[in-house]
Amino acid sequence: MKRTIIALLILLAPMLLFAETEETQDAIDALMETIDLSEWDAWFQKNGTESGVLPSAILKQLAGMQDPFETAFRHTDLLSLLKPSVPSVLARMMLFVGLATFGAVLRGISDVSSIGESAGTVLRIGVSAAVLVVSLSEIRTALAAIRTTERTTELLLPAVVGYLALTGQANTALLLPMSQALLSEVVLRLIETCILPSAVIGGVLLVLDANGAGQLYSVGRLLQRAAKWMLATACSFYMLVTAVRSIAAKNADNLLLKTTKLAAASVPSIGSLLAESVDTAYQCMLFVKNALGLTGCIVLISVALKPAFSVFLTRCSLRASALLTEPLAGKPYAELLKGMGDTLHILMLSELVAVSMALMMLIPVLGTGA
Repeated sequence: MKRTIIALLILLAPMLLFAETEETQDAIDALMETIDLSEWDAWFQKNGTESGVLPSAILKQLAGMQDPFETAFRHTDLLSLLKPSVPSVLARMMLFVGLATFGAVLRGISDVSSIGESAGTVLRIGVSAAVLVVSLSEIRTALAAIRTTERTTELLLPAVVGYLALTGQANTALLLPMSQALLSEVVLRLIETCILPSAVIGGVLLVLDANGAGQLYSVGRLLQRAAKWMLATACSFYMLVTAVRSIAAKNADNLLLKTTKLAAASVPSIGSLLAESVDTAYQCMLFVKNALGLTGCIVLISVALKPAFSVFLTRCSLRASALLTEPLAGKPYAELLKGMGDTLHILMLSELVAVSMALMMLIPVLGTGA
């Protein structure tokens, strides 16, 4: 790899001997031609936002090869993102508030008899079923979002690792597949097989225990706390391991740069000028690497934004409904809604943690050399 980076620096050095702007841009253009983002574009069109801006175009913008985007982000763009989800949120809140009102009326007109108790039982079963049906789609959305994040990281790696290998940053290039394997095979697998099932089962038990004081309620709360603890532990472990590996890989690659500059500076007569040219060429490599890494981060966030926002809105509708319905239907009804809302909160955190760890994987690609 040392020979690779030296050869690439020698090829770029003639463009940079006088450090002119046009020559520097030519070097950046030459590096950009080595990057193929066709797979990123196809995946982004399938799973990304409806902005119509592809990752390849974003990379060119970040590298300064074109004029700035014609359209800037406006508050209307955020409203357009929120608008499709607002009717469903309001419909869910009306459903829960309506059921609570019906329960309050039923409790007011029924006396203490077997008929009144049967009607209350039927109402609790109906409310539990409604909450489970509403939450089921969001549970599927959260699970699909985590799997989509995993697939996105797999698609990001070839282009990033290929560029790092081309520019001689062998240690960082080797680090990324190791970090992705740890994320995919260990952490995300733990989330899918242990954390999410524990949170979902806990929420279902809380919903089934409509009175909020039975054995199911205690077990449900225990499972939810266990899911949060496992999620925090897995995230902390991955972040710590990845941070240590990233620092080590970056220092090793920076050492290669220093040895290359020393070798160039030792050339008689033109050593100083050649060393400056090598340093400028390496800065061009870092500039393109940062643009590529930032583009990968934008792709990750864009793909994960919509499902996480959907789960967040459903969780907010459950929590708001719990606050509105507690005076009408009593604390057990509100606890039922809060229990499923806490489950969706854990699912939303799992999505955000998955995206955060994927972004952490790309951290070595960002930043400048020493």
